[in-house]
Amino acid sequence: TDDSLTNAEQIELMNMKLDAATPEIFIFSFGAAVFWNFPNEESELTWLKTNLLLYDDVCGTLHKEAAITSANDEVNFVYGPDFVLRRDVVQLSTREPGEKLAVSFGVAKSSLLSVYEWMLQQTIERNSDIPEQLAKTGTIHMSKIDISKEIGRIFLVKHGINLDSNLQDTPEEFWEDTMYDLHYTKTMSYFEIHKRMELINNRLKMLQDLHKVLIDEVQNHHAVYLEWIVIWLIVIEVVFELYHAFRDKII
Repeated sequence: TDDSLTNAEQIELMNMKLDAATPEIFIFSFGAAVFWNFPNEESELTWLKTNLLLYDDVCGTLHKEAAITSANDEVNFVYGPDFVLRRDVVQLSTREPGEKLAVSFGVAKSSLLSVYEWMLQQTIERNSDIPEQLAKTGTIHMSKIDISKEIGRIFLVKHGINLDSNLQDTPEEFWEDTMYDLHYTKTMSYFEIHKRMELINNRLKMLQDLHKVLIDEVQNHHAVYLEWIVIWLIVIEVVFELYHAFRDKII
């Protein structure tokens, strides 16, 4: 019982109970939040809606709901002598916030990458019929505006993944204080961040050919438009010449 424990042991037990019951949140500037000790997903959403999502100037533009759903992840945690992350359970070796922060960084980056993966998949599915269109008709059945939008979406995914320093760089928090740097590295490895980025870049290379086709199509549309302008100018000039010739003949 608690009565048989020393004062130090009672304090430690009380801290453990307090730690197990105290909700903690790590909010990251790149648009991710990691919750610890919240009873369920509904309570997490309630907290976000009442404390964070109200401020548009802080949150900016929200991702689509499907993208957010794809980025949701859940990891259970326990305490033990060593740091271990396996089968969606992380064993923390301390009760220090720094250790949870290291894990949270890895989870948050995995969620951010999941959003890019979702965007890439949507781009691929949206353009999957373009090669077939080209094979059958020799042209793309898209307006110039739609083609320009699609080029922009491809650029957004490509440059977002490769230029987003939040995915590429080690957090500043671990530059000087390296105590939990290994925990961060192990979490990143568990979620296969670098392998997933490699896979995304390989799929983006496939999209580069599509990107080139779309750009060529826009240029072709523009060239055809200019050709029709030239044709109509020639037609107008011929009509005027005929008109003048006919008028001179009558006179």
